[in-house]
Amino acid sequence: MSIHEIKGKGVNRARVVCDGCGREEVVTCNYLHRPGRVWVPDAGQINRKMTGQGWAEVKGKLHCPACEAKRKATGMTKTTTAPAAKPAEVLRQPSREQRREIVDMLREVYDPEAERYRRNDTDATVADVLGVMPGWVAEIREAFFGPDGGNEGIEAATERLAALEHEIRAISDLAGKQQEAASKKLAEVSAMRAELGRIKGAVGPRALRAAGVK
Repeated sequence: MSIHEIKGKGVNRARVVCDGCGREEVVTCNYLHRPGRVWVPDAGQINRKMTGQGWAEVKGKLHCPACEAKRKATGMTKTTTAPAAKPAEVLRQPSREQRREIVDMLREVYDPEAERYRRNDTDATVADVLGVMPGWVAEIREAFFGPDGGNEGIEAATERLAALEHEIRAISDLAGKQQEAASKKLAEVSAMRAELGRIKGAVGPRALRAAGVK
């Protein structure tokens, strides 16, 4: 431990020496009594003071901030290594039996003329039934049958959606026309009320009562 007592009267002090570069610091500290009537600096107190100033205690040795930074940098350089390159992964391929099963099922569920699946089938549903990867189904379907043109269920739903959108637009147009007609009627009523008010003001209430107008 690079802590040395400083003898003399006055405030108790000790000299701290960096074990790396020899840098020295003088700190105030307590002294502890040891057997043989010996007094020594309180190393624990000194270590706490020095670590608070950026020093470090490593395996019983003290390092100043500069030496500690170099030690850490050197340690990181030694321990940091490039990850070992992994061998190229071999892509899984379907077996001959799996290919045959995929082809047989595609013949049942895919319509080459329409270039789409029948009913609600997809690459994923075929793969799920056969217990294979969807990518295998897609590859074989693309190579021997046709593109992924959806399925009859999607087409039917699309057509139904288009029909509903057309109905909604028709209802919206009708509602707009009815709203416009209602607005015109309200405007006519307002105009008639205004005209009636003008007539009442001009003729007088007595004449209106005689005419039967309320």
